[in-house]
Amino acid sequence: MNTWGLIKTIFFAGSTLVFFFLLWFYNPFKHVEHYEVDEEVKAIIDNPWKKTESGKTIAEEGRELFIASCSSCHSLRYDGIYIMSVAANPKWKNIEKTSGRPVYRFGTLYKDRFFVPKDVYEAFAHDDIQGLKASLGQVPPDLSSMYLARGEGYLYQFILNPQKVLPGTTMPQLFNPQFDPQAKEKVAKIVAYMKSVNTPPPKESAKRTVMGVIVIAYFIVMGLLLWKYRENLLKRLGYH
Repeated sequence: MNTWGLIKTIFFAGSTLVFFFLLWFYNPFKHVEHYEVDEEVKAIIDNPWKKTESGKTIAEEGRELFIASCSSCHSLRYDGIYIMSVAANPKWKNIEKTSGRPVYRFGTLYKDRFFVPKDVYEAFAHDDIQGLKASLGQVPPDLSSMYLARGEGYLYQFILNPQKVLPGTTMPQLFNPQFDPQAKEKVAKIVAYMKSVNTPPPKESAKRTVMGVIVIAYFIVMGLLLWKYRENLLKRLGYH
């Protein structure tokens, strides 16, 4: 490989590393608006897989709180949660089993949770969704990827005090610290649950990091080998 070829190879490899670094560690598409959470709340949100005194994880308790407090308006299809009126319909169980698939996440298959395609869900729930739209002025969004879109600070502050974050919103204040001493803890557990749906546990995250490094290294090595093969091929053809 001549000097110019080496320079191009280094430039290509460097550009690839920079590209993956920007997307992996400094995602320019990530929502950057910042909302503060105190250390106690952050400790709950950052450890959704931690066991509590009840024997359940924080995420499991958050899921129960989400179903009880949020599913009257919101679905979270990634984890098999649909608005309460739909879930209570006797025909919905058959739709889940015929059109959905069991939720599989991080090595665990949840046979009691079904991911149903959006078009099937919206067709079945049309009347319920339109009823919410008529009452609230718009269809409440599915919250499957809301953690990635908004971040923990925004979600925590919005659920705790919707009017403060988004004045005029139809979202009611379900957890008021003035009347419920555990309001902040409950909201933190809901956000921790939403995080658990969108981000892997530490061991899975470490495994994905290793796989990412291996994939990048593979492309770099293959690029170098292909470039070397190209040089040898050109020599055989008399171009060098």
